[in-house]
Amino acid sequence: MKRFVLRIRDADRAMFRTIFRVKWTPLTPIMRAFTVAGRAGALWGAFAFLGYLTTGLESYNLLVPWIAVAVSWVIAEGAKFLFNRARPFIRDTEIAPLIKTPSSSSFPSGHSATAGAGAITLSAIYPTFAPALILSGFLVALSRIYLGVHYPFDVLAGVLIGTATAAVVLVLA
Repeated sequence: MKRFVLRIRDADRAMFRTIFRVKWTPLTPIMRAFTVAGRAGALWGAFAFLGYLTTGLESYNLLVPWIAVAVSWVIAEGAKFLFNRARPFIRDTEIAPLIKTPSSSSFPSGHSATAGAGAITLSAIYPTFAPALILSGFLVALSRIYLGVHYPFDVLAGVLIGTATAAVVLVLA
């Protein structure tokens, strides 16, 4: 079992290095913008609020995404204390992140958790905008690796937390 875990860890690190090395000057400010917008689910909260205003102040359209995003963020941030994984730039001093470095644990990604929850709940409410919402969620999650602050499995775990949270909230709503 230990060998299996070490292989997964090594694959995660190799994927990180591959993604982090890909730098395209026009893409970097876009990735920074998506990371900033995705902080604590702000992007999804803003989308939900705009939708709420434009659809006749229906509370469902506001509360479902807000609750899903908030719960996914709490779960992801709480899980960081359980796993306490060092971020890539701490483990490897050759990594120079392209944004201000977070001080919390790396696993799971809170940005990715809220991106999953926000993109899915908002896509369910506004299916016409689903492609743009899913793309935005993908870019928030990918930005975390591209900018050097999360490993791919951190992001995957965050997306899974967000997706599961969104599914539960949508079913219960």
